Amino acid sequence: MPSYEKNKTSGLWSCRFREKDENGVNHQKRLSGFTTKREAQFAYEDYIKAEDERRAAKIAEEAAKQASPDEMLFDDLLGAYLSFTKKRVKESTFYDVQSKIRNCLAPHFEGYKMCDITPKMVTDWIHGIDYSYSSKKWILSTMSSIYKYGEKHYDIKNIMPKVDRPRNLEAKKEMQIWTPEEFSAFIKTVDNNVYSTYFTMLYYTGCRRGEGAALTWNDINATDNTIRINKSVTNKTSKGAFAVTTPKNDSSVRTVAVPQKLIDMLSALRDGADGTSFVFGGARPFPTSSIDYAFNQGIKKAGVKKIRIHDLRHSCASLLISKGISIVAVSHRLGHTNIEQTLNTYSHLMPDDQSKIISVFESIK
Repeated sequence: MPSYEKNKTSGLWSCRFREKDENGVNHQKRLSGFTTKREAQFAYEDYIKAEDERRAAKIAEEAAKQASPDEMLFDDLLGAYLSFTKKRVKESTFYDVQSKIRNCLAPHFEGYKMCDITPKMVTDWIHGIDYSYSSKKWILSTMSSIYKYGEKHYDIKNIMPKVDRPRNLEAKKEMQIWTPEEFSAFIKTVDNNVYSTYFTMLYYTGCRRGEGAALTWNDINATDNTIRINKSVTNKTSKGAFAVTTPKNDSSVRTVAVPQKLIDMLSALRDGADGTSFVFGGARPFPTSSIDYAFNQGIKKAGVKKIRIHDLRHSCASLLISKGISIVAVSHRLGHTNIEQTLNTYSHLMPDDQSKIISVFESIK
């Protein structure tokens, strides 16, 4: 049974318990750094669940090795694939992939032998499920990856090239952004200085919410009025706690200039904190649930249209483009991999310069 204790100095909770390894030997385990006892309990439950899944995946991997291609179960191939994938991607990415597979894909093919799954079966299923086009596209892409893994390692016949892909008949969703006036109305209703600074920082820098949550005081340069973005925080971990990871891609590591107003807001929060402390939280970053609550409460009070926190990033890009900032500068500020990514996302926001084009030709004598 786990035991929980609160550190008298830090005020943080930890959980201790015993765990048997694969040889039956008991080891003392400790999970720590939680603000409440309930958080520590959740972390323990998630840890045990993750360990059970890991053991199940290992069993499936062993079963897959022993089964012939014709007799292998989809469940065993899937377990082996997940075990393989976990070693190759970030923990937060694996958390997403595993959750989507378990909820969207696995229930439909559990118990089937790989030789009994046909292209028509997959085609009929994917066209019949009530999912969005993007979800269907993700599912088929993931199934293709599973089959390629099975083909390479277990000689499973890859049927996915024969599956008929669905067409996208959905109307393109309009990007949700706030105008400067809407953001101003919203931020005035956020009376907690930490949250108002966090939301202002997202709007001014265009950084991703995880990048903002990962900022430490060493990343803030009040002399040069810059912020260094070089890491990200995720709560999507198998152990239920937060994890500091690398940013989304290499281009996401960047330094962005910020106005004096934001530097002043940040400086007012420091209150003697050391350089390694999180700007938004201290010893550990604020939980995403608290940030989401403060954001949604601000929207209700301000009466502005409801957007996601991630849409503050789109709002930043929209504002800069509307003011004539070059797409190259916007791309760098957002930390995109290349300018094509920025153009593909925001080209519809750029001005239509047809009249300027005509004037160029009319000026020719």
